[in-house]
Amino acid sequence: MTIRKIVMGTAVVGSVLAFALIASAQTASTTTSGSPGTPSQPMVFEAGPAGRVLLRGTIDSVSANLLTVKSWGGDWTVNVGSGAEVLPVAAGNDLTQFKTGDFVGVQGTVSQSANWTVDATLVRDWTYRQAVNQERQQNVQSIRQTIQSGTPRNFQGTAGAVSGSTFTLTVNGTPYTVNVAANAQVVNRNWLTLSLASIQSGDTVRVWGTNASGTITAQIVRDVTIPALPIGGTH
Repeated sequence: MTIRKIVMGTAVVGSVLAFALIASAQTASTTTSGSPGTPSQPMVFEAGPAGRVLLRGTIDSVSANLLTVKSWGGDWTVNVGSGAEVLPVAAGNDLTQFKTGDFVGVQGTVSQSANWTVDATLVRDWTYRQAVNQERQQNVQSIRQTIQSGTPRNFQGTAGAVSGSTFTLTVNGTPYTVNVAANAQVVNRNWLTLSLASIQSGDTVRVWGTNASGTITAQIVRDVTIPALPIGGTH
């Protein structure tokens, strides 16, 4: 693991300033290669004027609005308020999607009210991002193979009355009953695996399957409403 030297601004106070004076004198480092699609996973703490911070490390604990991140000097508390951006977008701005041991990057400011604390403006989980990309690629490949091996057609409409493995799909005013096959793939907008129970009435859903007298046996179900796009987002 490469350990980068801390650069501190005069605005950083308390224990953070004392820590900077010690850590900036460190020169030893070790290197480990990162996983494909992620940074090389150096522990980083950089702070500049006005206490702006870049922090990178691994998650020790996570809750709905708080992370503990192991980085330079030990554990840092990261406050993640409602205004902070949580990436990747596939997490749905839900911090609890992240796991202990994940490698994360944090941008924000050093807290003026608590030591070893960062108030985050952005949190990015590189480990989760890699897992999401792998799952997406696997699902897309599997779905393509399913489509190429059969002759059903696509239907897109509005879902309703989701119950067990069945729901209704209204397509241009025409209602269909959708029976989801036991081996069907159910995915969200980002091609990530989704439970059928997560589909809500009113969601826009795409179904690939065979229609017999108004009943569709679905092999693929994709809810393009989930997750909702962030305000102003284009992801």
